Amino acid sequence: MSQKWIKATYYRGGTSKGVFFQKKDLPTSDQNKLNELFLKVIGSPDTNQRQLNGMGGGVSSVSKCVIISPSERDDADIDYNFIQIAIDKPIAEWNNNCGNLSGAVGPYAIQEGIIKPKEGENLVRIYQVNTDKIIHSTFQVKDGKPLIEGDYSIAGVHGAGSKVRLDYIEPGGSGTGKLLPTGNVIDEIEIKDYGKIKVSIVDAATPLVYLLAEDIGLKGTETPDELDAKTDKMNLIQKIRRKSAHIIGLSNSENEAPMNTPRIGIVTSPKDYVSLDKTKISSNDQDITTRMFSMEKTHKAIMGTAGVNIGVAAAIDGTIPNKVKRKNSDPLELRAGNPSGIMTAGAIIENKNGKPFAKSAIFFRTFRPLMRGEVLV
Repeated sequence: MSQKWIKATYYRGGTSKGVFFQKKDLPTSDQNKLNELFLKVIGSPDTNQRQLNGMGGGVSSVSKCVIISPSERDDADIDYNFIQIAIDKPIAEWNNNCGNLSGAVGPYAIQEGIIKPKEGENLVRIYQVNTDKIIHSTFQVKDGKPLIEGDYSIAGVHGAGSKVRLDYIEPGGSGTGKLLPTGNVIDEIEIKDYGKIKVSIVDAATPLVYLLAEDIGLKGTETPDELDAKTDKMNLIQKIRRKSAHIIGLSNSENEAPMNTPRIGIVTSPKDYVSLDKTKISSNDQDITTRMFSMEKTHKAIMGTAGVNIGVAAAIDGTIPNKVKRKNSDPLELRAGNPSGIMTAGAIIENKNGKPFAKSAIFFRTFRPLMRGEVLV
């Protein structure tokens, strides 16, 4: 069989890494065939969960592919499609966005010549295909190329880089069509072999289920390894996630719930803990403490879209995140403590016809191109 190589670029965006493709370079537009291609590129499925035979790295945050193309929309410059690849299963899901890689999308479009830049600050309007939403990416360009170096640092990434501001325009209803998919700020749901549990389901940038850590016997300050080792708690968290998926119409049954959506997280009031790099994180430096879960594992930071979501959720009166956050916190700069440190996000919430309406959400990331070349499929 002859070898087939496809042009690709490897990027870090926020706390994620992914293989970026231009749509015009892909050999097909058939989604099933593209799934086969992306699985090979990333190295899935891998029962050893290391993805040594591909570009993945054995964790969900680096098991990702992106498709970029010029947009035909009046309100966007480029179209951005995101594909999450499972590690040990032959699954490629197109049902969500990666907020972290979103930070690299605008710079990629200029770096690859899809968009003609201007010197200084640039605004790239992104149509996020998976969620049918618009994101505005603002960053600096120097000598015709995106500025990579800078003094802005984010939790989970060593060193600093050039800041990318992401404005999610009207992020509510990205997966379900509603900011509050059930119409309630808190729901009480029944979980088989457990009982009733209170959750807040908020759909902003991504559908996300929140529960209070203490309600399931957790502190909310555990490390990812500690949480992953608590198989009974992890199984319960996934039961809650799958039940919620069915309730809000993302699956026909609990057993058919996708791996990648809805996301789920536990929250608690600000608490002291030690981050993954052994830094002592004080409760005084946080507004809320959280642990998020992605692809059935504990995330080592916060997924980008989950970062957007928690900023929105905490600003909506009555939700679980709103109840446990620091009462005098700034809605435009919510400080969320996570395993890697502290992440800042914000939201503008308005009242529309007696219901909360997310006008916009703000999120900051850094990026870095890592490799440009061809991948063998």
